[in-house]
Amino acid sequence: MNIICVTGMRGSGKTVFGEIAISLGYKIYEMRTIVEDMMVQQNVKIDNTSMREFAKDIRERYGKDIVARKMVNKLETEPSKNVLVVGIRGMYEVRQFKEAFGEANVLLLSVHSSPKARYERVLKRKHKIDDPSNYEEFLWADEMELGYGISKAIALSDEMIVNNTDLNSYIELCKEFLNKVKK
Repeated sequence: MNIICVTGMRGSGKTVFGEIAISLGYKIYEMRTIVEDMMVQQNVKIDNTSMREFAKDIRERYGKDIVARKMVNKLETEPSKNVLVVGIRGMYEVRQFKEAFGEANVLLLSVHSSPKARYERVLKRKHKIDDPSNYEEFLWADEMELGYGISKAIALSDEMIVNNTDLNSYIELCKEFLNKVKK
């Protein structure tokens, strides 16, 4: 199994990257679905605040790598050759994937964009239930994400794509990267 773990702040371009990966034959999994499923099971309303607080709480109660452990279990029951795991929040999650699938089979990619570009994208998309409704809420969510250790994952990523350009140029960068690493 070839796994690309994707990290990046909200609005950086991870979803677009995932859509391109699907078009090139990758199977995509999102870490957020694990958290959302847990919230649904526990009857917790999903919005920006509750999702961030729930994710923080489960990491404190069950370990920082709880979401990754659940995702590893899922991947083991649904094997695929080329896999993309979107939404890595810390190196502790990456370690779970490397331990389960082998160091050589896991690549950490960071998608980076400026806060201004990310906020403008988030305002335009308005399709994710946990998106913030204003800039203060956007910055608060960023702080929560940074508290999970995402900055370390971004800093220690194997590869980085900078997405501060137009959509077509970004799509080309993504295709180039995915074709380069596809096994």
